[in-house]
Amino acid sequence: MLEARGAVSGATGRNGGHLVSDSDSLFPALVKAVGLEQAVETVRFSEANIRRLRELVDQLDPEDRQATEFRNVTTSTAFEDRDSFDEAVDAVRQLVKAHPNGDLKHKVSNQEDAAKTFGYGKVAGVIEQHGVAALWPYRLLAAILASLKRDFPDRFNLETYTPVHSIHHQHASQTHPYALQTSRGSIMAKKIVHCTNGYSGNLIPNLVGKLYPLKGTMSTQRMGPSFPSRGNKVSWAHVSKGSYDAETGHIHLGLYYAQQNAKTDIMFLGGESQKLTTLLSSDDSTVAVDARETLCSVAPRIWKYASPQPLEVWSGIMGFTTDGMPLVGKLPQSLSGRTGDGEWLAAGFNGHGMDKCWLSGEAIAKMVLGEAVPGFPRAYLLSDPRIESWTPEKAAETLMDHIMLGGAPPSSHL
Repeated sequence: MLEARGAVSGATGRNGGHLVSDSDSLFPALVKAVGLEQAVETVRFSEANIRRLRELVDQLDPEDRQATEFRNVTTSTAFEDRDSFDEAVDAVRQLVKAHPNGDLKHKVSNQEDAAKTFGYGKVAGVIEQHGVAALWPYRLLAAILASLKRDFPDRFNLETYTPVHSIHHQHASQTHPYALQTSRGSIMAKKIVHCTNGYSGNLIPNLVGKLYPLKGTMSTQRMGPSFPSRGNKVSWAHVSKGSYDAETGHIHLGLYYAQQNAKTDIMFLGGESQKLTTLLSSDDSTVAVDARETLCSVAPRIWKYASPQPLEVWSGIMGFTTDGMPLVGKLPQSLSGRTGDGEWLAAGFNGHGMDKCWLSGEAIAKMVLGEAVPGFPRAYLLSDPRIESWTPEKAAETLMDHIMLGGAPPSSHL
């Protein structure tokens, strides 16, 4: 396993901590895009991922299990305007009708319940999602990597700070036909699995523009003495209309999300408000000034009792795709740009990898071994018709639909 930086330094290291499903909000659009049957497959897959991560946490040793701070919560999505709330309620109804016996349960709450149960300020209403969780994802993945090194010392090798600069496919008759040039020398490989998410285009050049980086901003904040301790019971998301200023290129996404550490009461709060040029970036070494300022001041708009005291602010790179769905499967030569058929990809989780990544990893491992993957969403698989449908115009449209949640699309800057 070659890691360009330290262990768990990718999108998981951004540490949002929400183990929730986006199936309800995406369901109507998925039905239109891939049909009812395949849309339901994605819902079942999301639920299965949540179950699987619970199982993984239970299998950790007591110290690591405690460190992950896994807790079952009710997550809430509050909608600032009536139109968005009504649309969300309709999406939930469509989902429940198509998938009535799912693991996750939904409840619609009015403004009064939203304030009482979740502490929201003025909102039109709330969609509750029951059966989900919150955790410290960085610690979970670090513990799993440590256990692999401990349990399989002769078979598992993690090489950190070893970026791959290039890949070349040599004669197909060789047992290890792939040459990977790293910062520390060359490695020969029989198969390659790309799990580089928003950075995938670096080594898969024909994916550029089809799978692209988006910089997410996170923070830790104290919410003040009047804010209740609810981290072991609930998590939050707040949705409003997005906005875009064509003159400055500044985009305000309509989503903030938060989970509270149950031990310290520190809030992990994320959301985006910055120029499009810094949002669509693979550089997470800096935090945009406007993103920092907005994130550190938005809490009183979300919660009644918030008096925020920002502690830390950081960024991390996510991977977004042209059609808003993950890319999982064998890489065709049309994408890899290389001969050979031994490259695989699991990436592009569109900011919602917590309920998709793990079982995508299990699926890609089985595919490499030639095993079947029953139940894996067909909509996520790489196929020629899907690849042929990816256009720059579709990528721009999907980006706006998926994360802006309203407002005029910034076509002049895309």
